[in-house]
Amino acid sequence: MPSQDTTIEVAGRRLSYLAAGDDGPPVLLLHGFGADRLTWLLTQRDVAAYASTIAIDLPGHGLSDREVGAGDIASFTDLVAGFLEARGTGPVHVIGHSLGGAIAIDLAHRHPKLVSSLFLLAPGGVGNGVDETFLTALTGMETLDQASSVLERLVARRRLISPQMTARALAQVSEPGVREALNKVAGNLRGAHLDLADAVSGVAGRGIPVTVVWGAGDTVNPLTEDSAKALGAILHVVEDAGHLPHIESHAEVNALIRAFLTGGDGAGA
Repeated sequence: MPSQDTTIEVAGRRLSYLAAGDDGPPVLLLHGFGADRLTWLLTQRDVAAYASTIAIDLPGHGLSDREVGAGDIASFTDLVAGFLEARGTGPVHVIGHSLGGAIAIDLAHRHPKLVSSLFLLAPGGVGNGVDETFLTALTGMETLDQASSVLERLVARRRLISPQMTARALAQVSEPGVREALNKVAGNLRGAHLDLADAVSGVAGRGIPVTVVWGAGDTVNPLTEDSAKALGAILHVVEDAGHLPHIESHAEVNALIRAFLTGGDGAGA
C-alpha cells in the first residue's frame, strides 16, 4: 500500500494529508470534530488496497494550520473543495465521520461535480444535533481524568479507550491555538442540523448513492432513522458501537465500505 504523508497550501492555509493506494476509485476521508486523519488508520489501510485514498487533517486539527476562519461548515467545505481542485482530484467518493459527514453533505450539495457518492458515519448536520455537553467537555478538558471521561462517551465499550489514547487526545487539545479553534467549530456544530437542511434535501434530490452508518449506542450524535431517510440513504446500524463505529467495529464497517465502493451497495467504482 504505497502511502505519502504531505502538505498543501489552500487559500493561504496549510493542510496536512495522507495519501495511500494507487489504483481504484478516488476516495476522500474526512474525520470528526477534535480528531485527525489517524482516526482513519484502520479504515484507510483496508480501503487503500483497492482504492486511491486521501485522508485530510481539517484546519484546527492534527498537523494542519490552526486557523479555522469562521469555523463553520461552509468554510470547511470550501477549503476541501479547493484542496480537491488544487490536486486535480475529483469527482471523489467521500467517507465522512461526524463533522466530516456534515462537510461531505455540504460538499455534495454545493460542489456536486466533485462528489460521486457519500458514505457517512454518524454524520453531523442531520438528526437532532451533536450533544452540546460533549462539545463543551472536549474543548474544556484539562486533566487525564477529564480526557478519559470525554473519550469514553465516544464508545460503547469503554475498555477500548487506552491511557495512550487519552494522553494523546489531551496533548492535542492543549497545543497552542487548538482550544480556540475547536471552540469556534463547536459553536457552529451546535446548529449544523439547522444550517444544513437545504443541503440534506439537495443531496436527496440529486439521487447520488448515499450510505449512512450509525452506532446503536451513539450518545454524542444519537441515531435517528428519519435522518437517513431525509438523505435518501441506505442505513446500516452497527450494534455494540457508539459514535466511532469505524473504530469499534472496523471489520464490519470496512466490509460495508468495500461493498459500497465496489458496487455491492449502491456506489460502484
